[in-house]
Amino acid sequence: MSAREDLFDLPEEKERSRSLLACSSDYFRAMFKSYTQESKASVIHLQVVSPTGLQHVLDFIYTSLLPLSFESLEDTLEAASYLQVTDAIGLCNQYLVNNLTLENCCFSANVARKFYLPDALAATEKYIINNLWKLLCLIIKAINYHTSVFRQPVLQDKSTTLRNQKTRIILLGGGTASEGLVTDVVAFDVYNHRWRALTQVQDRVQNHSMCVVGNFLYVLGGEIEGGAPGDAETDKVLSVTNKVHRYDPRFNRWTQITSMLEKRCQFSCCVLGNNICAIGGRGENGVLHSSVEVYDISRDRWMKARELPCKIHGHASAICKNTVYISGGKCTDQASTSKEVYSLSSLKGQWMKQAPMSIARFGHQMATIREAIFTFLGLYEPFSEIERYDPDQNQWTRLRPLTYDRFCYGLAVVEETALLIGGKKWQDSREVPTQDVVGYDIDNDGWEEICKAPLPWWGLQCAVLQLSEAADEQDSDTQQKKQASC
Repeated sequence: MSAREDLFDLPEEKERSRSLLACSSDYFRAMFKSYTQESKASVIHLQVVSPTGLQHVLDFIYTSLLPLSFESLEDTLEAASYLQVTDAIGLCNQYLVNNLTLENCCFSANVARKFYLPDALAATEKYIINNLWKLLCLIIKAINYHTSVFRQPVLQDKSTTLRNQKTRIILLGGGTASEGLVTDVVAFDVYNHRWRALTQVQDRVQNHSMCVVGNFLYVLGGEIEGGAPGDAETDKVLSVTNKVHRYDPRFNRWTQITSMLEKRCQFSCCVLGNNICAIGGRGENGVLHSSVEVYDISRDRWMKARELPCKIHGHASAICKNTVYISGGKCTDQASTSKEVYSLSSLKGQWMKQAPMSIARFGHQMATIREAIFTFLGLYEPFSEIERYDPDQNQWTRLRPLTYDRFCYGLAVVEETALLIGGKKWQDSREVPTQDVVGYDIDNDGWEEICKAPLPWWGLQCAVLQLSEAADEQDSDTQQKKQASC
């Protein structure tokens, strides 16, 4: 850690605390001798020791319980060694011996050597020798994983995923009234109502699509903006793109993968097995698409799939029981918005017409919850009604409407609650961006206001990722470092 000092505040019961600390630690025993300056101080400055490690060791001294994990083991050992708490060091040693696996044995050997834990070092070396061939296979597997950049989302396993994951809603694209199209990608902690900048987009974009595979975020197509961010003097030119970018939250890294065959905006995408489907949409010069293309993640390749019955844009899609469903939108031969619903159960099959929605929708969104499809508000829907589709019965049911209209919002599902984030609404005959975050409870068929977004944000897309808990804590504690106390 840095060379800063961490404050260690002694509690009011000084003598009792000092006696307990001295009994448990040779470091404190020497510190609290009657002739030392620290013996009379109410605040003691401890250098080098990390706050996490110090807290764990103090918890052990006061409760005899030592929280151990491979993520915090080095911090705990550093603190226990610095404070000379031999019992805590012994427990760390035993933790290493008892928890050896192929994935952590090399790390454990390095830790045992660094902190001079002879028993743990002997155990790890023996484990490595006895499992040498398995380790070589694991190394080869790791090399194949890191050299197969595009296939990584479908190669994920325990060894390649983040530890201590936390569910976050990712907000990307669209704009605000003050800034135009936004650059920041925001992570939303729906449990604690916290927002933080996660990364930045590769292109400022609207009318795009997003999906998640193996905890990698894919951003497809849309209309991208030219010119520098915040450059008010430059006319913003929007162009439809076929670019596809992939975000890896483990390393906070973007990768541009093979572009779609067609330039698309106002289209939909969904994930079917190890494939990403891009469906319909609007291309350059307002040309509409009936084409469907499929991205084979294992081969980093886009291929044509079965075309739609008509050219369409502004529709929505969802996957339910391994079947693709699309609804609504506008077709070339229709001036009005559509109620039609189509399904595709196999990439080599035919699009099948299903029971239509009761409400024609455009620019709406769909989500699958408990093997049913929920269809939410689209553009200019004054009655703000939503519907549920039962694929087994091929039947739609109207549900409780939202209290006011909403469009151009972001939609995410967390723990079977559908959340509508931001967007626009009609107010005094004007389109007004909103900060509201509302949730739909499917059990009670009811809406509730969750919180407010940092800014009125419209045209965004949302997805759910698992992010590192450590990254969240580091961001939220940048300005406020907790002081360990006893």
